[in-house]
Amino acid sequence: MRTDNALGAALAARLAACSTHAVDSLTELVGDRIDGLGGDEVEREWVRSSVRANIELVMQVMAHPDDVELVEPPLGGVALARRIAQHDVPFYELVRAYHLAEWFWVRLCMRELAGLTTDVDEYLAHTVEVSSLVHTYIDQVCRRLSVIYEDERERWRSQEESARIGPITALLTGAVTDVAEAEAGLGYRLGHSHLAVIVWFAGRQGTGDEFLRIKRVAAEIARRADCRGRPLVVARDHTTLWVWLPLAGQERVDVTSALEDGVRVALGEPARGLDGFVASHRQASAAHEIGLAAGPDVGAVFPYREVSSLAFLSADLPRARTWVAETLGELASSGRRTEELRRTLRTYSAANRSATATARLMNCHKNTIQYRIRSAERLLGHSIESTGLELDLALLACHWLGDAVTPPS
Repeated sequence: MRTDNALGAALAARLAACSTHAVDSLTELVGDRIDGLGGDEVEREWVRSSVRANIELVMQVMAHPDDVELVEPPLGGVALARRIAQHDVPFYELVRAYHLAEWFWVRLCMRELAGLTTDVDEYLAHTVEVSSLVHTYIDQVCRRLSVIYEDERERWRSQEESARIGPITALLTGAVTDVAEAEAGLGYRLGHSHLAVIVWFAGRQGTGDEFLRIKRVAAEIARRADCRGRPLVVARDHTTLWVWLPLAGQERVDVTSALEDGVRVALGEPARGLDGFVASHRQASAAHEIGLAAGPDVGAVFPYREVSSLAFLSADLPRARTWVAETLGELASSGRRTEELRRTLRTYSAANRSATATARLMNCHKNTIQYRIRSAERLLGHSIESTGLELDLALLACHWLGDAVTPPS
């Protein structure tokens, strides 16, 4: 301590005398208040080891405060950081634990100082110094541990994916002969209803947080799905996740509100059993291909039910672009006006070509709908009554593939 050496030495002696009790109390406090830490006896021993090592180190720092910037996390803290990385506990839970420990330790120091001096100025000076020193220590250790945590999480994730991708590939290709063994290896039951999801990052790469974003979105989708068990998640690369959600009976999952900037989602249809596991993923993969082909101006969610008819178009975009232009004429061009007219025609078709129903769906007057239809027909060069499914398919392609098939205006 930089202030009165005698008072600092006396404080150190008191802290050493109560350090065992402090370790026990802080271990219990962390286990009770921090999710994922100290939940069972084994985990609590890991926390206890980390707490003991950090208290020993912070007492050394208090004796030699000039060395605080050189501090490296103690081995017990490093071991705990690696363990929670392996068990998928978010790093912020460890940061919360360290801030809780900071509060606990500063409060303990203040209580012991109160028994050592009655001089208010001396008490305040030591309290401020202790608080500042402990805060610097906590910040330094957390910054070092964050790197260790991320490295371990990536290493552990790579091992998990390597172990899972083989059995998953065997399931998808029909090469599995023992379903029970496959379930045990994956930690996932195949007999219930599944919804396959593919989550990928489609934004500007290079930010370094692409995998974290898609993982957060996948976790939030699983939470909103209220799954009956733990989802099966496998990373295909650092920007793509395959996910299977074990549904509890619901047919639809709202994923839009779970999205983050730059992240897109492809959805299969819910299906039951091993065949459903495979079929739903094949559907999600088809929707994913359309999402990969789509321009940046379209939505971020690609449900197979809505985009399945575009699978052949997305496989050959140059040919699709030519076909859309031939089918829609000037109505295929980009621009706010043509986009509004195409949206009106899609709604008109979905409403069984009723102008009244279309007006109700689009919240505007029937005359407005009729005017837009006439405008669209002028750009098409013919009446929409003479068209068939090709018009609906071309409009659908513009909606889901965007700039990939619509030429600039």
